[in-house]
Amino acid sequence: MSWFKPHATLNTAHETVVDRCINCGHHQEIKTTITMEFGEGNYNTGPICKPCYNSYRPVRQVQAG
Repeated sequence: MSWFKPHATLNTAHETVVDRCINCGHHQEIKTTITMEFGEGNYNTGPICKPCYNSYRPVRQVQAG
């Protein structure tokens, strides 16, 4: 048997990060950091904002069972 202790930051609010989006170039709230390829072998890593992240997120298809 073990003792369960939740992480110290489990119930704390996360601060919002505002930075320049690598995709659209606007200063908005950041969702995550991604790596994009511009041309062949030209990689660029940086933050992506929430609207751009949601527009590039793949669509999930549910199969009827």
